[in-house]
Amino acid sequence: MEACRQPDAFRGRYTRMRSDIVLIMALLVTSCMLAGCPGSSNAKPRTMIVVDQLGRRVEVPRELTRISAMHHFGGKIVYALGQQHKLVEQDLYGMEARALARVDPHFAALPKTLDNHGLNVEHLVALGPQCVFVYASDTADREKLENAGIPVVAIKGETLEESFAAVKLMAQALNCVDKGQAYIADCRLLLDLVHERLKDIPPEKYRRVLFTGPKSIYTVATGEMLQSELLKRAGAVNVAVSVQGNWADVSPEQVASWNPDVIFLGSKLGTYSVDEIYKNPHFTSLKAIQKRRVHVFPSNVGWWDFPAPHCVLGVVWAAKTLYPERFQDVDMRAIADGFYAKYLGYSFTALGGRL
Repeated sequence: MEACRQPDAFRGRYTRMRSDIVLIMALLVTSCMLAGCPGSSNAKPRTMIVVDQLGRRVEVPRELTRISAMHHFGGKIVYALGQQHKLVEQDLYGMEARALARVDPHFAALPKTLDNHGLNVEHLVALGPQCVFVYASDTADREKLENAGIPVVAIKGETLEESFAAVKLMAQALNCVDKGQAYIADCRLLLDLVHERLKDIPPEKYRRVLFTGPKSIYTVATGEMLQSELLKRAGAVNVAVSVQGNWADVSPEQVASWNPDVIFLGSKLGTYSVDEIYKNPHFTSLKAIQKRRVHVFPSNVGWWDFPAPHCVLGVVWAAKTLYPERFQDVDMRAIADGFYAKYLGYSFTALGGRL
């Protein structure tokens, strides 16, 4: 009788064994799907390829959580995209960094990797960024970081369209495409505002502007720089539009021959003032001096003539300064407060901004 019951017992053990095998296989398949095992059709790749603005294919982690964005350009875009929590260092410089540090303890506590000697590559590498966004012209820093094994994405911003392309590129890499589109849309709204107010002015009637730069009053923005486009969109022409290079040095005689209607003091770094312009004996015959039309281009909280995001504010300010009668209802401070609050986290006024 015992021998007759053995087949039933065996079948029971076999059935339980087969159930256990099915359960184990199901668990293996599930874990494989979650971990991205080879052969799983639902597995997502851990990296992706982005094409930077030098045309290079750069492999970056699909989920970036630790980044750096150098230059006065990259950090602003990270903030505009609402991704500043991913920064391993401050990534804003100069006056802008000091202004933000006064109101934001978290920002103030972040490390700095840029000093008077330039980028401290070893310090930045030690912070463990998964990707660094650099300005395309910063070749030396880009090569140092790549040699350290860090993926580097190059961005550009010497035209507004280049700036918008950089925003799209960084938004793609940071998985926030919608935020990039919203930011660009807001920038275009401000540009459209200016265009509508000035569209009936023929180019030959544009104000002629000398845009001075960092080293001296004889350092000027050239036709190859973003400042020329900002002026054009604001109904002005850069008197140095035919000059090439970046912040070119020119003679007093050249400035006299241009005889600008208006002078904008751009990224002067505190090296000279409006009073010095008015007192300069080489400038006494200029229309801009005689009509008292010398203006400091904002701002003390980051320059508005540098690449996006905030240079669109510079277009509005320049247009209002050049054609005040057409923008009497435009409150520049209110526009700046709203833009900074949305794209830097604090209003222009809260940061101590002056116009």
